[in-house]
Amino acid sequence: MWENTKKKRIILNIFLGLLIVAVVAVLGYFVMQIQAENRAHDEELSKIYEQQQRQQSEARQESVSAIDEQYARQMQTVQQYVPGIVCWGDNTTAAVSGSLNYPFVLQTYINTYMCDIYDFSSTVENALDFARLDWSKYKLSIPVVNMASGKESTYTIMGRAGVDPYITYQDITIPAEAVPVSIVLTSVEGKNVAPLTGGDMGVNPVTISGIEGQLSLNREDYAYNGSLHYTFTRLTPGEETFIPAGTVVKTASEDLYKNYIHVVLIGMYGDYTSADDLVNQVKKLLSRQAQNPERFIVLGPYAHNIFAVSTSEMNAVDSAMVSAFGSRYISIRRYLIGDGYTDAGISPTSEDKYYIAQEIVPPSFKVASHSEELNSLAHKLIGRLVYTRMDSLGYFDEIKQELNLTETTKQIIKEKPDYFDAIIKTVLK
Repeated sequence: MWENTKKKRIILNIFLGLLIVAVVAVLGYFVMQIQAENRAHDEELSKIYEQQQRQQSEARQESVSAIDEQYARQMQTVQQYVPGIVCWGDNTTAAVSGSLNYPFVLQTYINTYMCDIYDFSSTVENALDFARLDWSKYKLSIPVVNMASGKESTYTIMGRAGVDPYITYQDITIPAEAVPVSIVLTSVEGKNVAPLTGGDMGVNPVTISGIEGQLSLNREDYAYNGSLHYTFTRLTPGEETFIPAGTVVKTASEDLYKNYIHVVLIGMYGDYTSADDLVNQVKKLLSRQAQNPERFIVLGPYAHNIFAVSTSEMNAVDSAMVSAFGSRYISIRRYLIGDGYTDAGISPTSEDKYYIAQEIVPPSFKVASHSEELNSLAHKLIGRLVYTRMDSLGYFDEIKQELNLTETTKQIIKEKPDYFDAIIKTVLK
């Protein structure tokens, strides 16, 4: 009896053990199935997430690319109409005395009214969706380049600009080694030229018959034809080369800034024989402007010189310039003896009135009473006048429209009426 009970118990335990093992196995199987299904589900979710992330990234990249394309279109408009402004002239433009010069003033107005208020993000419809985008890298730049130098004649300036190039006056031989060789320059017209006398503004390096080199001036020595004495030193050794008289000396600036709007002020130091001759020389200089050739500004010489020794001859220059260039011409002389006082907010002194009666720029706008050099006040007025004349002629219209500058300007003035004047006053103080 006892043995049967023990056997039954053993059998029952074995059965229960097998049952437990079976249950555990079944549970383990289901757990493994669930885990496999979870892994598969997780992998599917991961794939979906990665796909969503990839799609979002691609969509975002497409949006950023669209933004970059929009910015590129705006900058293309700038490059098409006003990629920059180049001012050609002599020390009247350079203001060598250390005073402000009008190209700097013009740059200040361009920066203040255009470049500094340009806000690219304001032209993007969903700009707020790109909070992490660095909007500061989307900038506007319209450079004003001052290509003025010293007391240069019209032919010296035209030579620097490449429209009436310098040529060799006599035969020379450029040595194989990089050593200086004497050279005399003249213009194509046979006029004396004197580059480098007021600084190296766009002259070097020069190129003669494909040989690049440095042109240097010896101020103490003169060539036999009365021209200044120069030397040419090739930059790298090569073959000895014979250069016949009449060979063009190409300056560094000959091919520069041709798409820029040109502002021209020449004639203070000659070399012209009549008002019409000066007009034709200005036209020749303007002919280098390859883009928007109808957009330029011409400034008139404002003081008597050996080529315009009287007020009547200065008036003849003004008349010829107005006839040739219309509203694109500005007579500095007439402006400074007239509206310049109102714009400057000053009244003429008794000494000024004496000069005004003779139609001569008065001392209030000169470095010194008997100097012909204009002071900072005059340059401030001229720079502002050039900017406002360009603006009134519509030179900036396409840029203002494309870049939303007009609306931005209105908003700024509405919130702070003296905003622009305050900035300009601070910069030009």
